[in-house]
Amino acid sequence: MRRVLFILYYFPPSGGPGVQRGLKFIRYLPEFGWQPVVLTVREDAAFPVRDASLMQELPEGLIVRRSYCPELYGAYRALTGRRATQSLDITSQSRAEGGLRRRLMRWIRGTFFIPDGRMGWLPFGIRQGTRMIRDYDCQLLFSSGPPFTTHLIARGLHRRTALPWVADYRDPWTQATFYPSRPMIARRIDLALESSCIREAERNIVVGQTMVDEFRRRYGELDPERFVIIPNGFDPADFRGIPHAPPDQLRITHSGSLFGNRIPELFLQIVEELIEQEEGFADGVHLCFAGRLDDDMRARLRRPPLDRVAELPGYLPHRESIRLLRRSSLLLLLIGRDAQARSMVTGKLFEYLASGVPILTLGPHDGDAARLVERTQAGWVFDHEDGEGLRKHLLNLWRTYRDRDTAARSRAAKTDATEPAALFGLHPDPTEINRYDRREQARQLARLFDASA
Repeated sequence: MRRVLFILYYFPPSGGPGVQRGLKFIRYLPEFGWQPVVLTVREDAAFPVRDASLMQELPEGLIVRRSYCPELYGAYRALTGRRATQSLDITSQSRAEGGLRRRLMRWIRGTFFIPDGRMGWLPFGIRQGTRMIRDYDCQLLFSSGPPFTTHLIARGLHRRTALPWVADYRDPWTQATFYPSRPMIARRIDLALESSCIREAERNIVVGQTMVDEFRRRYGELDPERFVIIPNGFDPADFRGIPHAPPDQLRITHSGSLFGNRIPELFLQIVEELIEQEEGFADGVHLCFAGRLDDDMRARLRRPPLDRVAELPGYLPHRESIRLLRRSSLLLLLIGRDAQARSMVTGKLFEYLASGVPILTLGPHDGDAARLVERTQAGWVFDHEDGEGLRKHLLNLWRTYRDRDTAARSRAAKTDATEPAALFGLHPDPTEINRYDRREQARQLARLFDASA
């Protein structure tokens, strides 16, 4: 069993989608000949969200060492008055964030937090990682970002030890939708850091086709084989013992953070109109937004008439989040309007697919996420500007759900993943969906390690 040093910031007790990819790789890689040992930050780090229940998913005997990480974001929040649950990983700021002091702090963040607010971890991570390589005879390095400080730690260890290094990009660094506004010099420094990491890593893993195309275009002089796609996915084990439980109302659920340009203004406007115009709509529809929300979004949902149908449970532990998906009638997937958003395929989409619940996607048809929904036949996609089409479709979905008889509702409670979708005339392709099983993705990663070591 060969050992690989995993360098991860998001690791239990951190919660959120950034944890799942590394955690599942760690769980299944030993089946394919690689034993991870983990370098991460201390348990009291300033994670945006925490989920202590994920500690129970760590494999028995897993070697984990935690090093100190000075959290610049903690000072940033204190000076700007932002709550710990408010995201700092976004470009678009809430309209409530005006004022000279906050504009100044955003400038400081964009100018000095390079590549991100976890850059203080760099010397401590390299020091601890060097010890781990020696103590556990690691034969390969693996880092996953964001935060991209993880890649700088891996680069430092690679230069010290000459060990092969595989870098995993869940988002595309300087091209990410959350990339902050930076002065020219700061941006050039960040671009240089990104370039050095991409060029020095043996392989660069990305999560989608648009992202790999962009990397290959920007680094056209490198061998295209150095850029590899391993998408996000889902673990079937997470869904065992959680049956479908369709509610009496048409329950529309969005799971995950919601900030900036992904706020669904058109969708909310249509729901408001239907509440006012369609008798029984408010009683027959329920909106649930679980996760961290933009302040403007939270305020909007608490105002009439949306307050009659909206629920805001906040961040939920992973198991509870899956339970919420399985007791929903419809899942809402929101894709941003900017060009970078087309490459985003969030981890929650794959758990949406695994849930067997239909997916209503709002965003461009040419985005990677929208194409995946259409390819798996798991739902519908509407452009941001297609208000009339979205209104008709939402109204039809409500009427279809309202008019189901008791027998149909009973059949929907079966655990067959295609049953809830079939109620709306959908027939998801299980072969296509099962391509995103986390165990299969660990197999792909192990093959990549074999070729790189």
